[in-house]
Amino acid sequence: MSVLTLPKGEKLSLSVRAKALVFEDPKSRALLARIQQVAPSSATVLIAGETGTGKEIVARHIHQLSNRAHRPFVAVNCGAFSESLIESDLFGHEKGAFTGAAVGKAGWFEEADGGTLFLDEIGDLPLTSQVKLLRVLQEREVVRLGSRHPISVDVRLIAATNVRLEEAVAAGHFREDLFYRLAVAKVSVDALRDRVGDILPLAQYFLAVYANRLGTSGSAGVPALTAAAERCLLGHPWMGNIRELENAIHHALLVCRGGQITPADLPLITMPPRRPTGSYATLAAPLPAEVTPPPTPVADPRAKLRSALRELYEEGAPGLWSDIEAMVMLTAYEHSRENQLRTARLLGVSRNVVRARLLQFGALASGQREGEEPEETAKSEEPVGDRLKVRIGCLKLGPLTVMRINGTLARRWADRGIDVEWSEFEAGPSIVEAMSAGRLDLAVAGSISSIMGQADGVSLVCLAAEPHTPEGAAIVVHPDSPIRQVADLKGKTVALNRGSNSDYLLLKALEEAELDFDDVHLSDLPPGDAQTAFEHRDFDAWAIWNPVLAVLRQKSGARVLRDSSGLSGNVLCYVGTRAFSSAHPELIDEFLQEVSQAGAWINDNQAAAIDLLAQNAQVSRAAISAALSRRRFGARPVDAALLAAQQSVADTLLRANRIGRRVAVADAQWVPPLSVIPRPAPQALRARR
Repeated sequence: MSVLTLPKGEKLSLSVRAKALVFEDPKSRALLARIQQVAPSSATVLIAGETGTGKEIVARHIHQLSNRAHRPFVAVNCGAFSESLIESDLFGHEKGAFTGAAVGKAGWFEEADGGTLFLDEIGDLPLTSQVKLLRVLQEREVVRLGSRHPISVDVRLIAATNVRLEEAVAAGHFREDLFYRLAVAKVSVDALRDRVGDILPLAQYFLAVYANRLGTSGSAGVPALTAAAERCLLGHPWMGNIRELENAIHHALLVCRGGQITPADLPLITMPPRRPTGSYATLAAPLPAEVTPPPTPVADPRAKLRSALRELYEEGAPGLWSDIEAMVMLTAYEHSRENQLRTARLLGVSRNVVRARLLQFGALASGQREGEEPEETAKSEEPVGDRLKVRIGCLKLGPLTVMRINGTLARRWADRGIDVEWSEFEAGPSIVEAMSAGRLDLAVAGSISSIMGQADGVSLVCLAAEPHTPEGAAIVVHPDSPIRQVADLKGKTVALNRGSNSDYLLLKALEEAELDFDDVHLSDLPPGDAQTAFEHRDFDAWAIWNPVLAVLRQKSGARVLRDSSGLSGNVLCYVGTRAFSSAHPELIDEFLQEVSQAGAWINDNQAAAIDLLAQNAQVSRAAISAALSRRRFGARPVDAALLAAQQSVADTLLRANRIGRRVAVADAQWVPPLSVIPRPAPQALRARR
């Protein structure tokens, strides 16, 4: 029996957590395989599971299997922080930083330098601290309280939660950008009641441990569980998970007689069912201890699948692969309640692949025609009492960020009973996904993200576009890399954020070098995680854009292999959901007026804009300056020339199998009703100022 335990010494455990894990149940064996899969990289890991399921043990095992095993593992419980000292605990402080700071002190990030920092109950972290944690993860450096000097740290972060962070994000209690940064690799630890095959092995382990500790393992050996006691253990719902089982065995050894443990010796208390909201638990009904036999262990589903496949192979029926693919896709779609996004996440593929296969198999949602708005995008704005809430997504740079900081749009709409809710994202793909899920009404995103969203059935419209900046996106390598030209990427690993403008840049650069995506190994990562992986040299090249591109060139001397000059005409698009835009055309016009004014202000006051954006983006002023040095903002209408250029881009994506169906870009063009007064041109707006 394979057993994982916490290190000796209670002080190393965060609190009364699970102290042992076994991998006897099929679900536990799948968990072990997942641990072994994610451990070798330096990617951030999010471990989800109920309290007492062994998340800290999982985190320690990931650390031990990584190349950081010889470096520190630091475990911290976010729920145990004093709110007034939380930043001092995490990031450290200098002498005199606050009352009582008699000496300087390193924070947990510095303590874990070179190793792994485990943040348990990450959902308990206050929003103000979440912002600073995000910055540390992005910049890989901490600034102690009372200091202005950054300290570089090399830390792999593993976070754990016993609540659904997705729900916390939706409720506004957890930052969406931090959630996506944490959830690069996800590991789910099932509740003990869902791992029935582990219950008796764990019980036997705790019997041996406590019998030895209590001195009850004499000549007669360790006290044994009776058959009735085993049935009692197997039928209990274990709301306290492994820790509850450990306590039950400990108690039983204290009170049992005659070398046997009976049901009467087990202090099992059936708690009322938990409310499902915010919990990873699904309570199974408790079984009568003395009457119901132990459940029959379920065969490993992978073994059953292999057996079924062998039978199909023996039949030798034609079109076998197509039948299997259809079965996998349609079953996943049904399991996901006919939600394409959930199906894509379940299978680990992009949504456009899911949609293409569903179209192929004739299985779109009942009554939904191609191009019709999916159910999950039907909701546009949210009324708050008698007020309307407009949700806007922005990136780190640009007019929307200026509008968010200065509050110009919010003030303009406030007196009319309209509230503005801003969300900042790393990249366009996550923005389009948020729009698809009904969490945004307006946003800015790369045209590739918009086209792929359109191919996936996201009901959005393009309102205006920012001019293309060829130097703003590039394929980069390390300064000492032997790769000198794009053709040298053959057989190499290239990172990109699928669905972003860099996706198309890489496609065109490979075509120019007479290569395609099959000639390279693609690593799909969001910018923040890719930056960490780039610093650790986990891949050979990276297709990225500003401001990260400028940061890389300044900090690491990253060498540009190829920028988008002459290759890519993709632009940034201001987009809105079709439902919101149709319902509020006058707000669209006012929104675009504000965008134009903010862009004109950036163009005319670049030094002030750089200061403002650098403060917001937590990126150096020099990097922001480099990112904006050749850029002029000015939202242009979606005219015939832009539509033709973007249609060419969409057709190229289709030929390269990056989207699953042909997209008519003009279908997503915003056409305001005649009653809406045309907005002034940017030049006129500048003149008014």
